[in-house]
Amino acid sequence: MQLFENSRAMRMLRADAQAGRLSHAYLFLCPDARNLRRWLKELAAVLLGADARAKRLIAEECYSDCRIFPAPGEKAGVAEVKAMLDDVYIKPVEGEKKAFVLDNVQDMLAPAQNKLLKVLEEPPENVYFLLGATGEYSVLTTVRSRTKRLELLSFSEEETEAWLKEKFPARTDAHEIAALSGGILGKAEELAEGDSLTQEAQEAARLLSTLSPAGIPAAVRSCTDRQAAARLLSLLRLTLHDALAYQLGIGKRVSAAQEDTLRRVANRFGAAALVSAQEQITRAEKNLKFNANLPMCLEELFAGILEGR
Repeated sequence: MQLFENSRAMRMLRADAQAGRLSHAYLFLCPDARNLRRWLKELAAVLLGADARAKRLIAEECYSDCRIFPAPGEKAGVAEVKAMLDDVYIKPVEGEKKAFVLDNVQDMLAPAQNKLLKVLEEPPENVYFLLGATGEYSVLTTVRSRTKRLELLSFSEEETEAWLKEKFPARTDAHEIAALSGGILGKAEELAEGDSLTQEAQEAARLLSTLSPAGIPAAVRSCTDRQAAARLLSLLRLTLHDALAYQLGIGKRVSAAQEDTLRRVANRFGAAALVSAQEQITRAEKNLKFNANLPMCLEELFAGILEGR
């Protein structure tokens, strides 16, 4: 199942290519860090009108008319941008177009991004730029204004579940993983490659069913790093979603927690409190994304959930 092939970003670029109105520079925004580079290469193949051989070489990062920066796992600095610019004015070797792909632009410091501005504004003929970023906030406004935006935030829960069932047929919790991943395939892959979610989901539900002011410090200490906190917050949201659905008698369960634990959560919180708690989790996730203090953020969240009862 090739979900990206049918994504809006791919359709937009394909339409531009077929209509002969390609932009000289595109900014592909996608929060899926695990798949960003691969999808950038697939977009580059469309931009260049690549045949099967060229597609394979682009995927292997050894096609002469498609330069990809930086090396995998590295950050592009001023030196890397300068090396790219030195190659911009050399004519294509195999076709009529030449593409320069910049991965993880959100990690580039301002001096490196600024060095791109002139060539983005006045590129040589038949030279195209494809920039990729997991978020736009650290991409300079001057860079964004010189590019056409392509965006893929997530896939639907149904699409993600179907994709998981095809790629990981042995997993029996594809529905829960799809819900927990938020439609981000890289996150879904990581979850599917790990252990069963059942125990973690049950622990998250038990936390909500027993949380007290005195227990907040222990709950905060249970999250040793931001990755663990992000996973817990996602599981808490699924538990709250199911508890609200149980109260209202609607919807399909998405959490892998046991039904009796979900029932205790539903009986402990009113509908308004369950909605409020989900909103507070969203705020906490946003704060953590912007490097808020982890213990303080979690303490505020747990206290807020209890206050909303």
